[in-house]
Amino acid sequence: MAKEIFPSSFECDCGHESNFFENTINEIKRMSKNKKVRLRDSEDNEHTIIFYRGKAVEVICPKLGKCVFSD
Repeated sequence: MAKEIFPSSFECDCGHESNFFENTINEIKRMSKNKKVRLRDSEDNEHTIIFYRGKAVEVICPKLGKCVFSD
């Protein structure tokens, strides 16, 4: 299970950690209230975090595919 590391980082099942600014995460969560929003990190091993209804719901990992967040 992928996990959110408060306040603005996310860890995939493969061990990759994506770090963002707190304001970026707050804005993405706000934008995701009504639709799915994707946020990609800019590292070599690019991961995509998908937000929906104000929270992170899954990570798209280049190695493992989809990794869901625990509630």
